[in-house]
Amino acid sequence: MSIVLEARQVSKNFGGFHAVRNVNLRVQEGNIHALIGPNGAGKTTLFGLLTRFHSASSGSIFLKGEDITAKGPAEVALRGLCRSFQISSIFPGLTLRDNVRVALQRRYGSSHQFWLPSRVLSRFDDEAEQLLDLVGLTSLAQRLCSEVSYGRKRALEIATTLAMQPKVLLLDEPIAGMAAGDVPMIVELIRSVAKDRTVVMVEHNLSVVESLCDKVTVLVRGEVMAEGTYREIRDNPAVREAYIGAGYEV
Repeated sequence: MSIVLEARQVSKNFGGFHAVRNVNLRVQEGNIHALIGPNGAGKTTLFGLLTRFHSASSGSIFLKGEDITAKGPAEVALRGLCRSFQISSIFPGLTLRDNVRVALQRRYGSSHQFWLPSRVLSRFDDEAEQLLDLVGLTSLAQRLCSEVSYGRKRALEIATTLAMQPKVLLLDEPIAGMAAGDVPMIVELIRSVAKDRTVVMVEHNLSVVESLCDKVTVLVRGEVMAEGTYREIRDNPAVREAYIGAGYEV
């Protein structure tokens, strides 16, 4: 399979602190690729570098062979590289349908035209319904986001990210803070959306990583410690020591 997203010797320094140091990462097209590691390992910073929310101190980033190191987050999103965040970034006072419709406005270049009448913006309704159906939220389309569970909010955030038609979808801790009963729903949702696109995810729940991911990269103190299948990572003595030291079991 071809490499769709690549980091070459990427580093990020905040003053004298090296959050990410000389990371090489190659994500194969069609894979679900996990980034794991103890708290403070640099996973979310690396996400920010890949999606251009952070500028790299050194190194290069490539999307489908194109050097995107100097591009901004909006540019790379329009090229098909989109991300979610640890903290849900939806509008709680809007309905689920309207949240997706706002995301669709961004894709079509009309996100700042809030003065447009509702009958004009209704052109987004059919696609919004399709996206809500994809993530299992059709029955809640008219509910306010503030009225639905956290798990449904995370599913909605995936729908709004999918509105940008990403080829590579980056999910930052999609299971974090979720009630146990909602976890299987999100796992199946990620598996479903990954059928047509590449997914990179930061995740602490290793049973979820084992269930979903084709490849796993382990970060420790900003550097790549190991990479391979979940079984290879699980059986790596250095990885086990790093996780046990952080209070985890692999």
